[in-house]
Amino acid sequence: MRSPGSLNLGRYFGIPVRAHWSMALVAALFGANLAAALGVVAGLIATLAFFISILLHEFGHALVARRYGVNTESIDLWALGGVARLDRESPTPKADGLIAVAGPAVSLLIGVVSVGLAFLFRSNVLIWIGFINVVLAVFNMLPGSPLDGGRVVRAVRWARTGNKYRAMRDAGNAGRVLGWSLGIIGVALMIQGMQGIFIAVTGVFIAMNARAEIMASYIGEQLDGVKVRDLTWFGIAHAGSDMDADSMIDQRQRLGHAGAVALDANGDGHVDGLVLEDQLWAIPSDQRAMVMLTQLMTPFSTLAKAGPDDDLSSVLPRVNPTNPLVTVWNGDKLLGIVPAKRLAERLQLAQQRAFSN
Repeated sequence: MRSPGSLNLGRYFGIPVRAHWSMALVAALFGANLAAALGVVAGLIATLAFFISILLHEFGHALVARRYGVNTESIDLWALGGVARLDRESPTPKADGLIAVAGPAVSLLIGVVSVGLAFLFRSNVLIWIGFINVVLAVFNMLPGSPLDGGRVVRAVRWARTGNKYRAMRDAGNAGRVLGWSLGIIGVALMIQGMQGIFIAVTGVFIAMNARAEIMASYIGEQLDGVKVRDLTWFGIAHAGSDMDADSMIDQRQRLGHAGAVALDANGDGHVDGLVLEDQLWAIPSDQRAMVMLTQLMTPFSTLAKAGPDDDLSSVLPRVNPTNPLVTVWNGDKLLGIVPAKRLAERLQLAQQRAFSN
């Protein structure tokens, strides 16, 4: 799914790479500080190298994940770093741990090589690149979710207990302790007149995401064994680019309980996105004949995708909160969708069971 405010940077190794607008703020901050310390040209080179290092860190995760049959939907870069969005959970504790370690290992390798080259060429820029990558590797290996070190904790606990959800909670609790500790350190630094705002914000971010992982573990436990096919409405109506909203409403019965139509917007025989029934009814009746479905279409790239036999709990992290439905595929063939209402009802039931005591 593409996040709002993101810029496509292309595909590398078959993986889409995107940058959020918030990166511009960090680039400006880093660029100004580094230009003052190293000079304008060196500062720009160091800033670019910093973001390339983050990207390579995420490719470390993505390529090792691919080795274990886990694909990467995208790599997204933003203000606090980057994230490789995997299309499913790791199949085993070993895979989980190795995927987590891969990113910091890449950062450490870049750091060691850069420091070695810095001494060889006496380059302050290479020293800075090496230093920042070593810091990136060490920081990410701190033992708490959602950091890579937290994923390692989860993998170890999963291997020892055999319970993935308990392992998630253990890693999440470690992340809460780590996050609030960093937050306190950051505030203490600010009280002393030092720059601690970034540490404080990072700590709160870690703590909040760790808490979300703990909550997700309880809900995931209630969804254990539930497959995507259990909630799927199979058989979605199809329409071409020449269909207008008024004509589609006249054929309402084709939409079924899915309440959606798949659209072939390019006339090439392949569906490109969905139009929901609610979108049709939202158009004033006197305007529907003038609104084409292509104007309303939500591209599949912005919606969660899954196979019918995927665990529902593994799909949830990919669900778009602004359009919470799941498209169900067999290869390149659209089989059906999990309607937002049906998904919400099942999640509400799981939440009630998880937190009823």
